[in-house]
Amino acid sequence: MFERCSETARRAIHSSRYMAGRVGSPEIETEHLLLGLLREDKVLARRCLGSPWAANALWRKIEQSKPVREKIPGSREIPLSSASKHVLALAEEEADLLSNKHVCTEHLLLGLLREEKCFAAEILHELGVRLAATREDLLRIPHDDSASEEFVRESGPMPEDIVELRTRIRSIVSRMEGAIANHDFVKARAYSDEESTERDKLYLLYRKHGLSDWIYD
Repeated sequence: MFERCSETARRAIHSSRYMAGRVGSPEIETEHLLLGLLREDKVLARRCLGSPWAANALWRKIEQSKPVREKIPGSREIPLSSASKHVLALAEEEADLLSNKHVCTEHLLLGLLREEKCFAAEILHELGVRLAATREDLLRIPHDDSASEEFVRESGPMPEDIVELRTRIRSIVSRMEGAIANHDFVKARAYSDEESTERDKLYLLYRKHGLSDWIYD
């Protein structure tokens, strides 16, 4: 499954682990997948939800609906919940239905919508996002999740210290993915812990610069 994922879809799944750990969830739930998806693909967030920063509003909604526990360190493994595993399987089916070689962020979104009883689907339904209409829209105008980074760059200049730290985080994630590919899980967990620390620093930098709308970027 993960071998078929596009780079942005992989980042979305990895981000969902970070979001789950941040609220102390013992499993990566569907709402964390949704947050990771919207966080990494703002083009899709704007297209389906009307705002590239939809993850912020959803984060607040999830915080109000779910208990927040002690943060889980990045070195500890957080498994996918059974519903999230099913969402990934459904996303792969959607990629096949759309004759796509890779599983991309739009397929993850469709997978979440198909898992009708999950919390993420409930949130999407409340926002007016429907499976049939979304699939029809994606068939009519195919989505390119590689365009997400271009959108972020064009959204306005970012402070240099934030740009540098984001670049560092990308490098850490790349090294972690390489360690996972080589089955060096000790090193991968060390990179995951390092990434979690750097993301906390990034959060503080966003607050320092008054960029509240970018907190979950």
